Amino acid sequence: SLDEYMKNASLIISHAGAGSIMEALALHKPILVVINETLMDNHQSELSNALQEQGYLTSTTCRLLSSILTNDDFSLDIKKTYPEKDLDAFPALLDQTLGFS
Repeated sequence: SLDEYMKNASLIISHAGAGSIMEALALHKPILVVINETLMDNHQSELSNALQEQGYLTSTTCRLLSSILTNDDFSLDIKKTYPEKDLDAFPALLDQTLGFS
């Protein structure tokens, strides 16, 4: 399992799969996400670019990875902390949408 490695890391470099991104964001670590540009209907780039625009991570491609890591502007500072899970949010939305509340 990668859990212990991720918990102890000062930087998480991950592929841009939704599960991997969400797992890393939950640890409140700086994240560098590498997009697989060869995917059709590239949902990886959509998700990682949206989260980068919101300030939660840095997104790159395999081609640009080394230049990002050697760039003087690249920082290990956490850009923006992702919010904690709200397990009541979805049920509350359903209740409101379906008229139960």
